[in-house]
Amino acid sequence: MPTAPAATPLPDRWFRTIPDSAGLARPRLLARSLIDVGRLDENIRGYEKLTGVASDLRMPIPDFGGLELAAVDTMLLIASARPFTPIQRQTAYSVIVPSLDAELDRLRPSGTEVLEPPETILPGSRARVRYPDGSIAELVEHRPQPGEVARPPVAAAEHREARLLLRKAVSRAAFADALALYETLLDTPATDRARPEGPYDTELARIGELLLVGTDGPEYTETGTVRLAVLTSAPRDLSGAQPLAYSATQATSRHHVVRLHDGWRAEIWDPTVFTSGRKAGT
Repeated sequence: MPTAPAATPLPDRWFRTIPDSAGLARPRLLARSLIDVGRLDENIRGYEKLTGVASDLRMPIPDFGGLELAAVDTMLLIASARPFTPIQRQTAYSVIVPSLDAELDRLRPSGTEVLEPPETILPGSRARVRYPDGSIAELVEHRPQPGEVARPPVAAAEHREARLLLRKAVSRAAFADALALYETLLDTPATDRARPEGPYDTELARIGELLLVGTDGPEYTETGTVRLAVLTSAPRDLSGAQPLAYSATQATSRHHVVRLHDGWRAEIWDPTVFTSGRKAGT
């Protein structure tokens, strides 16, 4: 009786808590940090300490540009021993989707453009797209390899001091359109909307892992390139974070910007802004 061929061994260090993304209820949005492969371990530890959750995937992909990936909460660390290409640097988001073909079909009516068509890779398959606002995203469908066993998830800290989100700032005039667009792109309704008191008319909405900020104040004009937000009631306890003044109005702002352990800048918000501030539309 013939025996089944042995499964090809996966690269060392490979693990995924969820090897098959088909069961995801909605796309999983991730920030992308492009780093040298020699910094991967220290960056994993830094984000685990910051967020209070353990890495849920690590994937060496030697046949795809020599990359090694790791995800911690909403941060995807992309490590490489060679320089990153311009398109890799221009890509704002990585999005793990239940089905790549279905996601592309769902996005086409929104005006999303396919820049790189689907191709098979070790984790499953991928494509690169440009959203209608010009942002570039890499969509990835995860499928298990033969013999791959899911690693059980590691429990998060009982009391998480910080929740890491992606941040997108737009002008107040563009806020409503951006909100509707990203609800469509992420297949997720907005929650936790607020208009906090302050010197500028600012509106916030959380769409899954994205914090959308609409303002004409310095949070948009001077820090529009800040791509992370941290919700925390204990900003002084953030591991490795250093306050970073960014304008003369900093002292009167309800929130502030910090530089994280790896050099990324993040806007800090107290989560009570969504319960104590003016609700959106009031």
